[in-house]
Amino acid sequence: MARIWSFIEKASNSAGYAAGWVVILIILLTIIEVVTRYVFRQPLILCDEFGGYSLFAICFLGLSYCAKENGHIRITFLVERIPSKAGNWLRVGTLSLAVLYAGMASKVCWDFWIASFQRNMRSNSWLMTPLKWPQMALPIGFTLLTLVLVLQGVNTVRKVREGERIEESGGEKV
Repeated sequence: MARIWSFIEKASNSAGYAAGWVVILIILLTIIEVVTRYVFRQPLILCDEFGGYSLFAICFLGLSYCAKENGHIRITFLVERIPSKAGNWLRVGTLSLAVLYAGMASKVCWDFWIASFQRNMRSNSWLMTPLKWPQMALPIGFTLLTLVLVLQGVNTVRKVREGERIEESGGEKV
């Protein structure tokens, strides 16, 4: 089981780092676009299309890394006002809902990507980019997010059963 958890963490880290590299690549592409447009007067006209794909990849590839690092927004005004034990179980409930949502989104995204692959869908720009490649970030991102949320859920349930305090909980000690 430890190997599975280790694999999930490594895959999540890899996706997060890939999203970071995409940021660097879009910066470089933008610089190249500016130079070709204003210095050589021959724009590449790539930045608009690939910039959109890059933002898409950054968002979805970074989902699991952000969740693993507890970087997603957590609204704790309710949890801070209820006893720790109830707050802990509320965290388990919200993680369960998040796993359900991310799992369903993952399934829908894989179906969408397979349909795009089968139909050989392309962008309607002059580049005619095969959309299966930029769209791949969507199912990969949601699948990794689901796996990270499952991992967090298992760890949270273990902590709650052992009587440990979950980081978001407020109120009195368990």
